[in-house]
Amino acid sequence: MVKVGDSAPEFFLSTPHGIEVVLAACLLEGSVLLEFIRGTWDPDSRKRIDRLTRELPRFDATKTKVIAIACERATTAARYLEQHPSPVTLLLDEDRRVTRQYGVLQKFSLPVWNVARPSSFVVDRCGFVRYAYVAQLQIHSADVDEILEVLQKVAPT
Repeated sequence: MVKVGDSAPEFFLSTPHGIEVVLAACLLEGSVLLEFIRGTWDPDSRKRIDRLTRELPRFDATKTKVIAIACERATTAARYLEQHPSPVTLLLDEDRRVTRQYGVLQKFSLPVWNVARPSSFVVDRCGFVRYAYVAQLQIHSADVDEILEVLQKVAPT
């Protein structure tokens, strides 16, 4: 698993609409919060996206881009976004390569197989992980205020 102090693994992932996003390009603008979620079909993941959406002004104040990464097909995610638009960037890891690189793939999760364990990683502008949280249970997630405290320390002044 990726830990605090590690270099964040680079990735090239697409949005549900086929737009490719590269981590290094996002870091040119500031820090990045990577939120691994089970998928847009999951009620707990939907709640997390909603919470991050409500907190976006606070993330913007620290020059942080919020990215959710889900192990699901583009059609499923696109259908969700049509009904629930969100300014949070949603990226798809259909082959689970990035989820494996970050060490958060839960291979045998009931009732579904091979999904991400809910996880949060703060990556600073230099590409280093400054915060890492991996949930023990699928219903848990990192405390947003705790993440924002870390971001305030790494935000450029």
